[in-house]
Amino acid sequence: MSRNNKKNFTSPILRTIRCHLHSSDDVLRKVWEEMTQKNTPLIVQLLKDVSEQPEFENIKETGEISKAEITELRKSLTKDSYLKEQSGRLRSSADSFVKEVYSLWLTLYQKRKRQKEGKEYFLKDILKSDVELVAESNCDLQTIRYKAQEILAQPEEILKQIITGSENNKQTNSNRKVRRTKNPKTSNIDKDLNIVTQETPKDERPKALTNILYDIHKKSQDILIRCAAAYLIKNHNKVSEEKEDIKKLKKRRNQKKVEIKRLEKQIQDNRLPSGRDIVGTTYIEAFDNLINQVPKDNEEYENWIADISKKVSQLPYPVDYLYNDLSWYKNSENKIFVYFNGWSEYHFQIYCDKRQLHFFERFLEDYETFKKSDKGEAKLSGSLVTLRSAQLLWQQGKGKGEPWKIHKLALHCTYDARLWTAEGTEEVRKEKTDKAQKLVSKAEKNENLDKTQQTNLNKNKSSLSRLDNSLTRPSKIVYRGQPNIIVGISFHPVELATAAIVDINTQKVIAYRTIKQLLGDDYRTHI
Repeated sequence: MSRNNKKNFTSPILRTIRCHLHSSDDVLRKVWEEMTQKNTPLIVQLLKDVSEQPEFENIKETGEISKAEITELRKSLTKDSYLKEQSGRLRSSADSFVKEVYSLWLTLYQKRKRQKEGKEYFLKDILKSDVELVAESNCDLQTIRYKAQEILAQPEEILKQIITGSENNKQTNSNRKVRRTKNPKTSNIDKDLNIVTQETPKDERPKALTNILYDIHKKSQDILIRCAAAYLIKNHNKVSEEKEDIKKLKKRRNQKKVEIKRLEKQIQDNRLPSGRDIVGTTYIEAFDNLINQVPKDNEEYENWIADISKKVSQLPYPVDYLYNDLSWYKNSENKIFVYFNGWSEYHFQIYCDKRQLHFFERFLEDYETFKKSDKGEAKLSGSLVTLRSAQLLWQQGKGKGEPWKIHKLALHCTYDARLWTAEGTEEVRKEKTDKAQKLVSKAEKNENLDKTQQTNLNKNKSSLSRLDNSLTRPSKIVYRGQPNIIVGISFHPVELATAAIVDINTQKVIAYRTIKQLLGDDYRTHI
């Protein structure tokens, strides 16, 4: 993750390592059954039920779905069934997973919808012939071209004038005086502008100019300006003196119509998330339909074929955990073990190589230090624990037999690399402290706090107290990247590869290194 600029300097540097978990066959069987017979069916049912809710059409329009909505739906599923015996962490993991799946689905749906609306706008309001633009503006073509040249000369200024004019009209109509800390003519205008500057990359400038022209076309009330903007967009941001080719224009219109129809079909055929069919129920139903029934239309037939062609996953969905859901310890043989919140009776030994062992030793050390601090006066903040989250999952195995013996149970651990050193930990501690202090100061200014606000204030004060203490870490100077120094790799059939370190500010090469130079004595071993 880049840390070259101040804005992203304190961003988490998240990295993930994995290991296998070893336990008795009986424990592995119980975990397998829990994940396949409870967790996965719950997720599959949730994925189905979300789309069947009456408010799902509104969710599609807004493009947003909250975890709280999914949690309420899940509570109704687990209220009167065997799923109510499931642990709270597994339920929360299912809620988070379903929210993530639908968030991605809604993002794709919204993207296609915006593309369709944009192409429809272009076809209806922009892609007009010169004759149509002349008739609409009530001006001759040369006048439209002159106005187009004026817009090209200063597009940002013209857009500012349009926005300022509309803002002034709103203020005049409402007859209200609004106090502003900034200039009222520019406070909201800058948000609406896509300014093309010298810093704007050359390959992005045409796109930025097109966006400004679209804004001018949409926001201007002047017919001539709108027609001139449409003329420019239609002609790829240029003023053409040539006579318009009507055949090419018709071809462009037909292409847009085809693109719109394709997007309409994609939106209509965008299948809702259905979940993993680990027992093959959907496959069996589709196969039975094809053998014993006649589809009512081509769409239903295509759905049956899609269900049969869909690869059946044999693995259950993973379970997500937070750092405080994992408990670590060492046995008498100095082996590291872990168990999970909600499954405290299932203990697993960590299986990893020596290169990864120090990560799990750190997780164990942090866990013991954090638990010990809870019993003392100098309590520690959980935000300074190296491990941030974990995921329990099954990995595909080969062979025949019981699935919990064939497949491997694995643990993926995500940690913040900044918390590996004393300097990085201090950086995170200061960042968290400043954030909590701002929240406390803001809340203390309010004399009439409600119950929720008071709870949050007490929580932030507790966080500040815990952040006064830190964990012991090895010292290492924090790396400060230099954005002007880059590394380039050149590939060659003989030399294979050459690395060059270049200062892009001075355009000078700092060093060249071939593979032979980089590997040294190990060159003959690796090549």
